[in-house]
Amino acid sequence: MSSVSLSHSAALRRNAPLLDEPALHRQARHSAVHYAVVAPGTNRPMFEGVVDTVQLADGLSLHRVDARDLQGVAVHAHLQPGLRIALTVGGKADVSYDGYRLLLGPRPDGGACGAVVALTQPAAFKRQSRRGDLERSVSLTVSDTWLQQRLGEALPSCLAFARQHLSVHPWNASAHAIALVEQLLAPSELDGALLRMYQESRSLGLAVEALSSLSGAVLSPVADGLRQRERSRMEQVRELLDSGEADEMSLVQIAKHACLSVNTLQRHFRAVWGKTVFAYLRDARLDRARMALERDAISVTQAALIAGYSSPANFATAFRQRYGIPPGQAGRRVPE
Repeated sequence: MSSVSLSHSAALRRNAPLLDEPALHRQARHSAVHYAVVAPGTNRPMFEGVVDTVQLADGLSLHRVDARDLQGVAVHAHLQPGLRIALTVGGKADVSYDGYRLLLGPRPDGGACGAVVALTQPAAFKRQSRRGDLERSVSLTVSDTWLQQRLGEALPSCLAFARQHLSVHPWNASAHAIALVEQLLAPSELDGALLRMYQESRSLGLAVEALSSLSGAVLSPVADGLRQRERSRMEQVRELLDSGEADEMSLVQIAKHACLSVNTLQRHFRAVWGKTVFAYLRDARLDRARMALERDAISVTQAALIAGYSSPANFATAFRQRYGIPPGQAGRRVPE
């Protein structure tokens, strides 16, 4: 199975469940407080597919998303303290914790980059998606007590990371970890206690890899040396890239626009967003091309030009690598 394949996605199956606001609130009661959903039509289904949260053990919970956004939905909540391990194997996840934004999803090489995020106090959470967006993600939450019981003092770097609020560690997942996420999103036909054991065993395997990646690598947006003003400037650069105004700009011109040297821009931008300026710009143009395919039913050739590709074939390859589906499939209308 391809790590970014959406062919088995719940959101693409016939008769996939439709999730309205009450259904989302029922799931959120397991993991969040002050939960709110913002969408154009509050009385219509918001997602198609699976969005659920399961308490697997005391101090260990599993959150799954295998769904398509039907409207353009923003989710706001306050999360309880805990260490979060997130991995997105299809589509993308656009989330933020206390204002620190993470964009998670498959890499062009077929792998996937997840994140480990430490929350030592209640934190404001936001998830944003657009109409037609697909996401296939798993997120684990483990409490400090769970870590203490499981690790003791065996991994001091991991415990130190978990006790620094808003520590964030990007994590390149192995093929095994991606397979575990696929199994959690489409589990075997089991019921009751056996299903819970199945989910817990796969979740523990995922946690082992993510926690082992923390050894010797305690990173955080606070400790990386960037001040709030510098992070705000990177927010402005991101907005410029998202707007389309920088599509024809050189890196020197973008740096000049931000009143920074090229080296400083690249270093700060990677620290905040986890990728280079042009890698982000490439993804932003692909996002706009996909939106035009879905919203305006344009041709693949036209979408390729929006994304900056002179060759529709090269565009199709890049599109499939990012979203797991060909551009022609993305052009199908999403039901109202």
